[in-house]
Amino acid sequence: MPTLPFSRLRPVTRRFALGFIVVSSLCRVAVAAPADDRTAREGFNDTSVGYILFRLDSGAVVEERQADRLFVPASVAKVPTVAAALGVLGADHRFTTRLRATGPVDNGTLRGDLVLEGGGDPSLSSDSLGDLVEGLRAAGVMRVAGRFLYDTSLLPELPEIDPGQPWAAPYNTGIGALSVNFNRAQLAWTRPTNGPATASVWSVADSGRTALDSVTAALAPSGAVPPLPGGPDRWLLPAKPDGNGRLWVPVARPGLATASLFRRLAGEAGVALPAPQPGRIGGGKDADKAARALASVDSPPLSELARSLLRYSNNLSAEMIGLAAARRIDPTVDRLGQSALLLQTLLARQADAERAGKPDWQGLRLANHSGLGTGSLSTPRQMAALLRLGGPGLWALLPGEEDGKALPPGVHAKTGTLSYVKGLAGTLDAASGQRLGFVLFITDAARRRALDAALDRRVTEPPPEARAWASRARALQSGLLADWMARY
Repeated sequence: MPTLPFSRLRPVTRRFALGFIVVSSLCRVAVAAPADDRTAREGFNDTSVGYILFRLDSGAVVEERQADRLFVPASVAKVPTVAAALGVLGADHRFTTRLRATGPVDNGTLRGDLVLEGGGDPSLSSDSLGDLVEGLRAAGVMRVAGRFLYDTSLLPELPEIDPGQPWAAPYNTGIGALSVNFNRAQLAWTRPTNGPATASVWSVADSGRTALDSVTAALAPSGAVPPLPGGPDRWLLPAKPDGNGRLWVPVARPGLATASLFRRLAGEAGVALPAPQPGRIGGGKDADKAARALASVDSPPLSELARSLLRYSNNLSAEMIGLAAARRIDPTVDRLGQSALLLQTLLARQADAERAGKPDWQGLRLANHSGLGTGSLSTPRQMAALLRLGGPGLWALLPGEEDGKALPPGVHAKTGTLSYVKGLAGTLDAASGQRLGFVLFITDAARRRALDAALDRRVTEPPPEARAWASRARALQSGLLADWMARY
């Protein structure tokens, strides 16, 4: 596994260690799968299923199969992301979005620039921006004589998470320090029997929807929904027999989208703002300008954000939280792969430092913080070590049946799903009363490689045979969980 210079990690690693319990090694006990092999009966071959069942207190292996084989973890990779973020940032950490001004307020006019400063809040919503608008009005600002800037410098701004996904996949959004409503836009169109066709774009929150000016849509005569040439966030809407429709798409320029939405909300509240443009206080021509805070909004604590992240598996939240943790260690990190490698290295060194024997990290690769795509690899044993490293603070955040998950009572786990990839990692309450940890990976590597090789970014739906495979994988997963809980 590639590593980073330890001299850069050592000071942070000492602080990081305080956030975790001390754990012992996952003992490599030769415990084979039972003779009545459920995996074969469900139609999976020897290499397509790997798992490890272990004691949470000691790490002793209860049962294993292909536990040292590399698999694509999919969203199970969010487990180490949360473990690292809780250790680096702390469970009580909050992300703050601020409004700053570079001049005085004179008779309702801000004589200077207004800056919307991104704090990396993955939960920022239209309601949050509305609170900032109210703060702006409370400060006496009704118009801005200078510029309206949006500052995304806290995190790198990236147009998508994984280039191996369909263009219109709403789970493959842009990333940035200013991200609102999970960086998704709703495209809506109407083709009435009489009259011209119309298209609109909305940013949607739980409390309602607001027109989004930074994303544009045109009506296409037919076909899929690719982005239009000439820039991101320009879409063609497909023709529909019924004349009307709605579609979710990702937002590739989250900073501009957030600032545009804020400007519209401010206008609806009677505050006139100029068109937004990127910029920041404290650099270049802004270096000599004094800035003061006008208003701010805080996110919920990281523990609450992490619980939601693990329950709903939101990719944007995972990437933003992972980037924030990595940039706390190294502020120069500007790519997802670089950021994920830094946290991977930190976790592996932490595990090595706290175990009697060092786990074998050969082949482990976290390509990003969400697990989206097939670039990440982990063995069941490696993921089990990372799950144990998070300790009770992480385990308590894992979702279960009470959170609407299709899991047996007593199982709390993070799922991971891609076409021909299925994963699950967490804890279960066995019939004996003991609580065990487990990691289960199921994959058809050949079919997944073929799917990646034939990628057409215009196509958003998985092939029907992949859905049938997923149904069989879910049946195997359920059977294994039920068997483990009954036998142990």
